[in-house]
Amino acid sequence: MSTESGRPNPEPAHRYRAETQRTADPAVRGRLTVAERAIEKIAGQIAADVPGISGSAGGFLGIGTRSDEGARPKVRVWLSGAVASIHVSAGVRYPAPLRSTTELLRREIREQVGSRCGVDVRQVDIDIEALVASARSTGRRELQ
Repeated sequence: MSTESGRPNPEPAHRYRAETQRTADPAVRGRLTVAERAIEKIAGQIAADVPGISGSAGGFLGIGTRSDEGARPKVRVWLSGAVASIHVSAGVRYPAPLRSTTELLRREIREQVGSRCGVDVRQVDIDIEALVASARSTGRRELQ
């Protein structure tokens, strides 16, 4: 854009609109609602990124389900206003310590879902559905 003098206009209209929208009062901007399904997907990806946690794949009605290290754990979310309860069904890679692995999973979900979605995660229940031997595991535990 240029002015009548032929020089470029230093402040385009879209820049002004963006600055005005950014600084507007939250009551004027509106509100944001995050669906339970969206939080489930976010929490599932967070869980999949936790070391030692895996998901499951295949099967029908629980029959034929197999562990899959590339799959996301199953997650179910219940929202009550801005408070969430989360249930995770996952596998844990053997021989990872169950207590510390699930504590890490619970902490990561609580912190990251809370910061990314703007909800207060009050409860994270975890069901360990399988112990999964890693691809490089011989099935034997070595003492160190």
